[in-house]
Amino acid sequence: MSKSRNSAHGYTMVELVVVMLIFSVVMTLISVSFSRMVRGSGQLLKSAETDIGGLIGLELMRSDMESAGFGLYWRGPGGGASAVSYMEAPDDLVLVKDCPDAKPSLFDDRTYDTDRYIPRAYRVGNNVGYNGSDYLVIKGTTLGTNKVSRAWGYLNYSTGRVVVPPRDAVSEPFKTSDRTIVLKSGISAGREVRELVLDHTEFSVSYAYSFPEAFSPKEPGDNFLVYGVDKADDSGAKLSFPFNRADYYINRPSDISRTCAPGTGILYKTVITQSGDPAYYPILDCVADMQVVLPVDSNGDGAIDYHLDAEELDALETREQLKEIRVYILAQQGRRDASYLHPVADPERAFLVGDPELIKKPESALGRIWSSSKMGDTFGGHWRNYRWRLYTIVVQPKNL
Repeated sequence: MSKSRNSAHGYTMVELVVVMLIFSVVMTLISVSFSRMVRGSGQLLKSAETDIGGLIGLELMRSDMESAGFGLYWRGPGGGASAVSYMEAPDDLVLVKDCPDAKPSLFDDRTYDTDRYIPRAYRVGNNVGYNGSDYLVIKGTTLGTNKVSRAWGYLNYSTGRVVVPPRDAVSEPFKTSDRTIVLKSGISAGREVRELVLDHTEFSVSYAYSFPEAFSPKEPGDNFLVYGVDKADDSGAKLSFPFNRADYYINRPSDISRTCAPGTGILYKTVITQSGDPAYYPILDCVADMQVVLPVDSNGDGAIDYHLDAEELDALETREQLKEIRVYILAQQGRRDASYLHPVADPERAFLVGDPELIKKPESALGRIWSSSKMGDTFGGHWRNYRWRLYTIVVQPKNL
């Protein structure tokens, strides 16, 4: 049987062109959709990485803020501090370029004429940093770079110059020659005191199982507290100052990530070490602003009634009146996305970095308001193509 002519008929050129055209259109649509999915997933992944890294760094900051004041002395021998002398940050140390009012040495407690050398747990430079951000200084023995700074123990007259660790200690808190300080704890004129113990003018003492006699209790009622500050120094150097210190600030280094918007910087934690060589820790990338608000109870009724502007309290007033430390951080999430436009309800108040009361009372003590025009001037004309997030940390001081 012969094959019919129709059964042997193939596709015409027109039919092939139409099929190929349809196939090309379908593949193009699939490719475009896939590219958008990849870009979107990449943006989400970058945002997730920013969130995770930022949360870890900001949790470290929150922990430091909460521990501020631990191990700080309240007065020197005899109630004053005339015998105490130290230096925290070297005068030539600069952490924020082109911001002379953010110089670390300006936040040394030795700079005060009154209440000199009595350390304050918190110091704030109001709008003195990068982009007009705040500069936060936290002080306490636990803020060091090694585990010695988190060790402490009791030294009583009855223990015979042997430091007794706290009940929850899993091992001996100190090693031989760890550098420590000693505070005398007690009541004076009906008020609790923490008095720095000195050997003449020396506050630094190397730990030994039989604690040095000059720093040990002399009377049966004496109760001393021994705080670790730093591990032993190979050269035998003593402590430069009787606590540790961490500075939080924004700076823009030359090697900042290219994904960061123009004008943003990095939030750093820098530990002012006993040797004078700072230890730097990047906390959060692509940061636009940081504002610190210090609510206080100025009349002792238990209610917050005033927000400090910069530094208005001495060490004693800080302990008695400061109720909270609030930190507000504006930062970029992910990379620039040309298809995204950050929403702005009010161009005059694009971002409120600070206390909610800032809307009613635009005072620098409460934070800072960013307008759309100010955002454009500082972070470029494409600032709305970035996703922005306001982080808030609120801490009630526990160690003042």
